Amino acid sequence: MRLAGRVAPVAVARGRPATAANVARNALGDDERARRWAPVRDAAWRLLDQHVPWDARVAVLGAGNGDDLPLGRLAARAGELHLFDLDPAALRRARRRCAPEARQRVRLRRCDVTAGAADRIARAVRLGRRPRRVSVPFTGLGDGGYHVVIGDLLYSQLLYPALMDAGVSQPRTRRALARYGPALTDAVVARMHASAGTGARIIHLHDVVGWWDGHPQPVSLEDVLAQEQLVDAFALISHCRRPVGTDPGESAIRLAARVLDTALWEWPFAPDARYLVCATVTERGTG
Repeated sequence: MRLAGRVAPVAVARGRPATAANVARNALGDDERARRWAPVRDAAWRLLDQHVPWDARVAVLGAGNGDDLPLGRLAARAGELHLFDLDPAALRRARRRCAPEARQRVRLRRCDVTAGAADRIARAVRLGRRPRRVSVPFTGLGDGGYHVVIGDLLYSQLLYPALMDAGVSQPRTRRALARYGPALTDAVVARMHASAGTGARIIHLHDVVGWWDGHPQPVSLEDVLAQEQLVDAFALISHCRRPVGTDPGESAIRLAARVLDTALWEWPFAPDARYLVCATVTERGTG
């Protein structure tokens, strides 16, 4: 995963590198980016429109500024919309995306879904140590009992941005992600399940592959999206350089979640960087 901007000195000095790295990136949002991401919001709504019932209680984890999600449409559809993020300023910006008459149904929840584990891991890796404690409580978020829980492109952001801002080398970063990423992602997905009511939809939006200068891939984004069958698209993706240890789909399988729907779309992250988003709609498993 590639992210614009590096703000290491302040982020590391505060002792919460994962938190600070994500807050710094939220601050990079602007009107031009919001306009560029309009097709992403439309693509997300085509999926969500099928899976979010009227008057549902909806939770969005990693809501950030709301640039990549159709929050206005969600707020109009939902009975309650709870936005979770570790950045309260970004949450306030996200709520402003909703029409005034819908904002009363939007609740802002400042929350680190890793319960500090990402910060502890990033600090330890930067110092060349192993973290003393990496566990995350498998407990629900907010009021629980949500009809729909959405993870909004947060999985690759749990740890990687902090390691990049701390100046950790790419080989050490990949080793850290391979060691700690799956457990961290598993914990976040488990918290989503614990937050969901019976028969709830749990929807994961994940940036599975990226294309940018200096990061060659064996296939193009256009090739992937041109496939008529998802199995063929995933066969192409399997040959690409991908984020390590951040796949919520694998975590959902370990939780025995039932996959109900899958979709792919382009995310024009920046003028010189594009990503493929994989949306996976699941139903809470019994495992």
